[in-house]
Amino acid sequence: MMAPDVAVVLPAAGQGTRMGEAVPKQYLDLGGAPVLVQTLRALAAHPAIVQAVVVASPDAVADAHAVLRVAPSRLDVKVVAGGGTRRASVQNGLDALDESVRIVLVHDAVRPFVALQLLDDVIRAARTHGAAVPAVPVTDTLRRADGETFGETVDRNGVYAVQTPQGFRRDLLERAFFEIADATTDDAALVAALGHPARLVRGDRRNLKLTTPDDLALARALWPAWTMEA
Repeated sequence: MMAPDVAVVLPAAGQGTRMGEAVPKQYLDLGGAPVLVQTLRALAAHPAIVQAVVVASPDAVADAHAVLRVAPSRLDVKVVAGGGTRRASVQNGLDALDESVRIVLVHDAVRPFVALQLLDDVIRAARTHGAAVPAVPVTDTLRRADGETFGETVDRNGVYAVQTPQGFRRDLLERAFFEIADATTDDAALVAALGHPARLVRGDRRNLKLTTPDDLALARALWPAWTMEA
C-alpha cells in the first residue's frame, strides 16, 4: 500500500474565456456539483492523496471557499491566492503544502475524469523516477496551415498529447522552481532542466480537459456512465 504522502496542487485561477460563460469553467455544473468539486472527488478516491491546494484568482478566494464547502471531507483542502503567472500560482500552491508531503501532483482543475489507475501510475512513476507525465499518442493526421490552405503533413510518429496530473518528488519540483529561471508553464520542463526528464506514463483518453462549450457538453453526456463505472 502506498504511503499517504501525496498532495495535489490545482491551478484554478483561469477565467475560462473560451468556454463563453459568465462563470469560470471550474465552477460550472457537472453532475450536480461544480467541475472543481467533481475533480476533487476523483482525487480523493486515491488513498495516498491526503491534501489538495486550490490556487484561485486573488479576487475569487472567498468564492472558492464557498464552493468547496461540499468538497470531499477526507481531503485536507486549502485555498490560496494565485500569482501573476501560472508559475507563480503553482509556487504559491507548493508553499502551502504540509511538511509531510513527499510527492506532488499538479493537476488541471477542469480534468474531472481522472481515473484511479492513472493516479496510481503517475504516483508510482514519480516515486521511482522523480518526475512523471501522462500522455496519449496523437492519432489524428496533423497538417500545417497557412491562412485558409493546408501545407505539409506533420509526422505524428512519437508525438504525444500531454495530460495531467504531472507528478514529482517534492524536493525536485521545489528545487526546479528555485533554480531554473524559465518562463515555461510546463512544470516537467523545469524539472527536466535539472537533469531529471519525466517518465512517460500511459495517459487515458477519457481524461478530458474542459476548455470549450463542446468539451462541457461531451462531459455532461459522459458523466452518468463515468459515475456508474467509478
